[in-house]
Amino acid sequence: MEDFFRRLSSSLPRAAWAQYGITLLLVGLTALVRHALDPLLFKYPFLLFIPTIFVVALLFDRGSGYLAVALSGLCSAWLFMKPEGMLWIAEPGDRLAFLIYMILGFGIAGGAHALRRANERLREYSDRLAAANAEKDLMLHEIHHRIRNDLQQICAQLTLAAHKAGAGQDIVSGTIERIGVLARVYVRLRRVEGVNIVSSKDFLESLVEDIQLGVVGVQPVAISAEVDDADLDMGVAVAVGTIANELVTNALKYAFPDGRAGRIELSFRKEATGCVLCVCDDGVGILSDRPQGTGLGGRIIQQLALQLRGSLDIEPRPERGVKTTLRFPCCQVTALPGDGPAAS
Repeated sequence: MEDFFRRLSSSLPRAAWAQYGITLLLVGLTALVRHALDPLLFKYPFLLFIPTIFVVALLFDRGSGYLAVALSGLCSAWLFMKPEGMLWIAEPGDRLAFLIYMILGFGIAGGAHALRRANERLREYSDRLAAANAEKDLMLHEIHHRIRNDLQQICAQLTLAAHKAGAGQDIVSGTIERIGVLARVYVRLRRVEGVNIVSSKDFLESLVEDIQLGVVGVQPVAISAEVDDADLDMGVAVAVGTIANELVTNALKYAFPDGRAGRIELSFRKEATGCVLCVCDDGVGILSDRPQGTGLGGRIIQQLALQLRGSLDIEPRPERGVKTTLRFPCCQVTALPGDGPAAS
């Protein structure tokens, strides 16, 4: 209804003479309808004019509303009140009713005009708010773009440092990968009802694609992903992405020694009780109880699983290889405390 009146009022003329002419026409049409219904409404000479006054004042201005009150009063006194055909009202009760109607009519005209002005101010405020939100979204997009570029620059600098780091190369490489996870989160970040969320499907599938591209021509290992579409809080997405990245890259490093071919499968499911991330490989399996490499990746995974209030299970597969399963509740809408290891 508000949109209808907005479109109608915007299409009406702005000139005062045109508005007064339309007011005269509407009052005349109302008088004709009242005259046609006189056998039914003979006791109510003013009844049909009240909606006309309200509509005129709402569409035009206070002056048009007051004109509608005056014209309707003249029509009622002339046509529908005794003695008919005169501007004199004989009965004292009718004169009192006429006076009450005129006061009520001017009040309705003034109130409708005030309502129209309030609606216009509200519409202007809504337009300004929409423009401010659009500007804020543009600024947020620009901030995300700059953050992504900064993270890419950091990755490039760390890549150069990794070639000169000697014993610390694994740590530098792991840091590069975790910054890459954070960059992917920012690229796919969107805001819904005041919460920053990331689509699990787009995010994890792109993560696997990037890792696969990194090993093409280096290792004969195929990486696949089967991901349900779920909205994850930004902090949860960073943690899940970091865990997935660690599990897949660890499988590439240690599950397929001496150029052995194999397959890594990543899946993410949204269940009634929570979310399940699973990474399986068909590599050599668990060879010892001691962690391979520096053990930093394993500690990061355990810490992130605790932050997600989830559980992490690592077990050998019946045929060969390793299966790692992360289970955590999905109903998290606030960022995790701090930036986690991905920012350190």
